[in-house]
Amino acid sequence: MPRSIVPTAAWLLLTGCGAGWHRTDLTPGAALPPNDQYLIHHGTGVDRWHAVQVSNDSVAGIPWLKPVDCDTCRLSLPRASVDSIRLGHPSQGVWKTAGLVLFGPVAILTLYCLIHGENGGCWVIPST
Repeated sequence: MPRSIVPTAAWLLLTGCGAGWHRTDLTPGAALPPNDQYLIHHGTGVDRWHAVQVSNDSVAGIPWLKPVDCDTCRLSLPRASVDSIRLGHPSQGVWKTAGLVLFGPVAILTLYCLIHGENGGCWVIPST
């Protein structure tokens, strides 16, 4: 196998992992699931919130490490100061990564045995 294929394949597999963060435009007053995670990019940094509420003039949410029902924890930013909002699901990224780590080697071994195994040599347990 050419050496350039291995890093390319590894890069493609690893980019499939992760939270799947993507930019989203939120409509004011839209009902948003409280457990969805949002990265709020603004002039002074990035905040990770959940239980996000969007109005015509502001974006409000609860910091990710606080409980969803903590109304005293709710932060708000003027909508004009928000550069972008990204939605992601980090827990799904954990499962994708775990699946890749657990099943990737099995798939590689199976493929190797199918290509290079003679007479089922990879699967036959030698008798003593």
